[in-house]
Amino acid sequence: MRPLTRRQVVTPLAIAGALTVAAVPVLAQSPSAPADPFGPAEKTALTVAIPFPDIVMFGRGYIADAEGYFADEGITVEVTTADDPVAAVASGSADIGVQSAGAAILAAAEGVPVQVIGSHSCRQSFNFAVQPEITSAADLAGKDIVLAGTAGDPAQFEREKVLREAGWDVMAQGVNLAYPGPGSDSWRQFFLEDRIALMPFYEDDRPALVEDGASFPVSEVRPWPNDSYVVSNDWLAQNPNAAGRFLRAMMRATQFLDAPGLGELPANKDRVLEIYAAQDVDTSVQANNPGVYSLQSYNYCPNLYYGQEGFDATVANQQLGVTATLDDVADLTALQAAQASLGLTNDPPADIPWPDPAAG
Repeated sequence: MRPLTRRQVVTPLAIAGALTVAAVPVLAQSPSAPADPFGPAEKTALTVAIPFPDIVMFGRGYIADAEGYFADEGITVEVTTADDPVAAVASGSADIGVQSAGAAILAAAEGVPVQVIGSHSCRQSFNFAVQPEITSAADLAGKDIVLAGTAGDPAQFEREKVLREAGWDVMAQGVNLAYPGPGSDSWRQFFLEDRIALMPFYEDDRPALVEDGASFPVSEVRPWPNDSYVVSNDWLAQNPNAAGRFLRAMMRATQFLDAPGLGELPANKDRVLEIYAAQDVDTSVQANNPGVYSLQSYNYCPNLYYGQEGFDATVANQQLGVTATLDDVADLTALQAAQASLGLTNDPPADIPWPDPAAG
């Protein structure tokens, strides 16, 4: 079975069992619900490009397929991996791309004909592991650490900021930055081989790090955009209903994943793991984790929030240095229409409870 790791591969993944259905869905709505803002999808077979194939990156797509949310919208979805999802949508090889928040803004600000249409993940977790002998930032002097998988990733600046604010100003210690690759599975391997002294980590990394005796000096979540949905300008102009219907299906999948609410034990965990297992995913880490965030749902907002506050946070925290405005890089028309049809508003993410990362 394929493990739940954040890794880069080049083999496309297809959502299994997707069926083309009637173009106009029948959604369960109360008599007082607003009229559906979307007409039939202009394009019904969509391709979504993601940077690496894992459940954090596209698990909600599998949920949307299995629970019939894509079918309700009259669309089918195929997901592929791409080294640069923005390039994939700009070239027309993908309809929708998932790109890191900073990279998406930079691309649009630098003249690539793309726009952000919503947030894929509205929060970022900042979890860091250090070798057992490291007890303070000073102990990192002269050591190799990882803050990003590839040089130039603007997420590095956000990680520096969070560490510094927590009393771990690693860049003041004369550390050596290592770039093992975009997936945390490679960072974890470097850590377990004692080749690096500090690394960011994700939920699927935690069991191996705990077993290795790692310490976790900083662990928190910030309400900052993590990844965004990006489309080309021409595609959005030609497919506004398809864009809105895709976003609405993903909102419903997010609600299913988050239920009954972030910080509570996930009510649909068994069904979610069943859906993942049908995609030949090894779900043992998630199944054996009794915690409230075992499904890694803390990253997601049910409304796929994106707006001025998120844009400003990304520009400032990732030191993007752009003069572009929110309106220059994003078109939120489809997002806001999809939100309204589900009784949601485009509100920024709220703070959520955050557990000790070493606590199982």
